[in-house]
Amino acid sequence: MSVTTLEHGGLAPTSTRTVIAGLFLGTVSFMITGIQPVLLGGLAEEGRLSEATLGRAAWVEVSALALAAAIGPRLLRFGSARRTIAAACLALALANAVVYISHDTLALILSRVFAGLMEGLLLATANIAITRGRHPERLSALFLMVSAIPQVAASYLLPATVMPRFGADSGFGLLCALSVVGIAVAFLIGNEIQDAPPHKPAAQVWTPAVLIGLCAVILQNAANGAGWEYQARIGENLHFSGKLVGTAIAADLIFQIIGTFAVAWIAWRLPFRVVLLGSCFIQAGILITMGMVHSPFAYVAICALFGMMWLGVNPYQVSLLVDLDKTRQVALLLASLQLMGFSTGPLICSFFVSPGNVAGAFWVAAGMVLVAFVLYVIAIVVSR
Repeated sequence: MSVTTLEHGGLAPTSTRTVIAGLFLGTVSFMITGIQPVLLGGLAEEGRLSEATLGRAAWVEVSALALAAAIGPRLLRFGSARRTIAAACLALALANAVVYISHDTLALILSRVFAGLMEGLLLATANIAITRGRHPERLSALFLMVSAIPQVAASYLLPATVMPRFGADSGFGLLCALSVVGIAVAFLIGNEIQDAPPHKPAAQVWTPAVLIGLCAVILQNAANGAGWEYQARIGENLHFSGKLVGTAIAADLIFQIIGTFAVAWIAWRLPFRVVLLGSCFIQAGILITMGMVHSPFAYVAICALFGMMWLGVNPYQVSLLVDLDKTRQVALLLASLQLMGFSTGPLICSFFVSPGNVAGAFWVAAGMVLVAFVLYVIAIVVSR
């Protein structure tokens, strides 16, 4: 794989201790993305959030997370990064604890905004550890796999056993506990986490190839977001049982883990250009098939394939950005851009669906992936 090592970019690679600590902190920050529907849905069932405010609370937290993840690397350069990260973990624990004592809708939403900002700072720490490692694509796959496992476990156990007994607050209690552990983990991070990349004029960093590549990444993740949002609707419109729809979603999540494990274990050695370009056609085919499926078995199978391709491709996006910008400054923005695309895709596709028919969303999503293919090709050609 043609990925320049960090020494060529002028920075020492992050230590193993820093990488492990960064992966844990990133897992803490990413937990909310997997269990947010469960937690906020629990508050809605208790009458503490309306259906409308539930959506707003979800959006503001993810938006705050993406924003803080983008600016976090700069903030960590000032003062002691370890103390800053430990303080962010403490603040995140307090933000999650607020849910226990507040039943005011505005206070709940504001607490989720604040939580999102702290989560973004933790995610920025993970991004630095990953993108400045010797093999960022492998570390990215490892992070996605490690962070997905507790999300899958929590998304099942919370609504099935914990929340019925202890209430909707208990999910936020879990997040609070993880944040407290993060305070100690923060002090395991090495000083290299706040090393600034070598100075380069903005024109040399934000080249046409980089900008085109970023647009392709956003589009590919927008298609993934649309597929994730509407795959359950496919089963409901076909009048499949709730159990079958749940099985399809579970298969999606499980194969996300399988896909990232495969990349972290061996597939990270594959040429990232070939994988990225090939993935666009495979994903387009999966999305179109998902919109046309009719049998229960095919529905579960295509959802599983979708999950495996979705997260399995993300590490190669890291490789692309590292190849286009050797300082790895742009790669630090990847998580924010992925979240931006993921949240924008369903919005765009929502204009192409009608009651009882969401096939249009999958055709539009497939179109996004194919446009991403064209942009990837242009970015690769321009960079040479």
